[in-house]
Amino acid sequence: MNKESTHRSNELKEFGWNQEDLIRYEELWEYSQRWGLINLEREDRQFLKKAEKLLPKLQPKKTSNKKPIEEKSYYLWLDYYLKRIKDFKKANSFCDEIIVWEVLIEEEMELLSKYKPVMGLTDSLKAKKLFSIRKDLIKKSLEEFDAKNSDKLFDFNISLNDEEYNTSKSWKSIIENDPTTSEQFPLISKNKIEKYRILVHKIFEEFMINNYPSLKGDL
Repeated sequence: MNKESTHRSNELKEFGWNQEDLIRYEELWEYSQRWGLINLEREDRQFLKKAEKLLPKLQPKKTSNKKPIEEKSYYLWLDYYLKRIKDFKKANSFCDEIIVWEVLIEEEMELLSKYKPVMGLTDSLKAKKLFSIRKDLIKKSLEEFDAKNSDKLFDFNISLNDEEYNTSKSWKSIIENDPTTSEQFPLISKNKIEKYRILVHKIFEEFMINNYPSLKGDL
């Protein structure tokens, strides 16, 4: 008799078993689980086997090996850059302003956590197009939200083989497709940040929903 987490007398009741037989079944089931079926009398073993034959076999629970989005390489790559940018911010004491790149990465990560795309090859290929969207949003921050370019520029070509952050050797620079972006590291004032963040969120959300193949059937 298979080991189970609990008896199934409720199911036997549906087969018309009376209360006396159900109580007997529960007691014998408990005994067999504790001491083994072999230690029961032959008549009791037959009684349990009769019950077992009536009950449908339990299907094994399926276990999912699917990684959560927070463990996917693409998400970790963004998180790596966010941490390095925050380290840079702390080192340079940008107290009264927000780094535009912080907002760009934070909003994308928030949306990834919300929609949970697979971020396999097909999604990742689409995500490469985000470099032009980020570039446009950086331009908007300067032209429409009065952001100012910092005189202290972040090194986007920092080594991605960083033991402190356990980075992947396959990761590329976040500005790989447009190295001129390295010359722009805008800071935006706190009183403008909320409207800018809403804009970034809206544009990234529309891009993900309309472009990531893994989200097509879920939304």
